[in-house]
Amino acid sequence: MVYSYVFTFAVLMTVMTNVCQYFYWHRPKKQAFWAQWGPFILLSCSTVLLLVAPLKNLVVNICMQSFRQNGFDSTIEHVLDIAYMPMFGTRHQQFYTSVGYAFMLWGTAMQVDLGGRFMQTFRASYSKAAPKVVFKASD
Repeated sequence: MVYSYVFTFAVLMTVMTNVCQYFYWHRPKKQAFWAQWGPFILLSCSTVLLLVAPLKNLVVNICMQSFRQNGFDSTIEHVLDIAYMPMFGTRHQQFYTSVGYAFMLWGTAMQVDLGGRFMQTFRASYSKAAPKVVFKASD
């Protein structure tokens, strides 16, 4: 059972950190600080927020496994005290995950210039759909 938590955490961390590296090395070539560094900053924050819940699950299950095999240890007590702080409660983890996905969506939209592409598509379709009125001079 612990292996599934290890695998989940490892895969999520690997994918998210690799995307962060991609956003760092291939950032948009724009003059404004936020336009250039925003996608990387948002995805880095997203990575941390999305890893909170899997890390807590992993830590708790490792502590339980250690307790079953080795008995009580003060390290287990200390780690579980931290893992069960109110800031790591279920509602908080759901909030962290939601904000993490929102940051990931926002950062990805900035990276691929989704707003600019939508405007370009809208302008192109609007210019094709707009009726062309031709006024003829009447005699």
